[in-house]
Amino acid sequence: MIATLVADHVRWRRDRTERDRDALRTAFTEYLAALSTARDAFARTEPSPDRVGKGHVAIGEHGVYAAQQQLELVAQRTLVDKAGRATLSVLDFHDAVVAGHAPDSSEYVHAWRAVRQARTALIEEMRIALQRT
Repeated sequence: MIATLVADHVRWRRDRTERDRDALRTAFTEYLAALSTARDAFARTEPSPDRVGKGHVAIGEHGVYAAQQQLELVAQRTLVDKAGRATLSVLDFHDAVVAGHAPDSSEYVHAWRAVRQARTALIEEMRIALQRT
């Protein structure tokens, strides 16, 4: 009887761990997809200096904030902070594009690289979180 209870408990913990990992993986995937969609849309945006500083509206339309809120529910603070930095880097990229900086300008290249670096750091943190779970 006790052996059955122990086996049931072990099975329950394993199932719960797998569900937790799936929830994290889903939240990570949705956030990265939304962030990439916003970034790619911003790369195709026409210059419009009156839209500088208004990327938060556009990024929200691509579901980034909703996906980021999902992360806040399931991920650890360090990961959520890196996601916030990734979001801010995409907002800065938006501002570089709508300010009229050409793809070969230093401002554009710097903003694009910052997005890549923030995303890379975030993905590494996501991998670590999935390994821990």
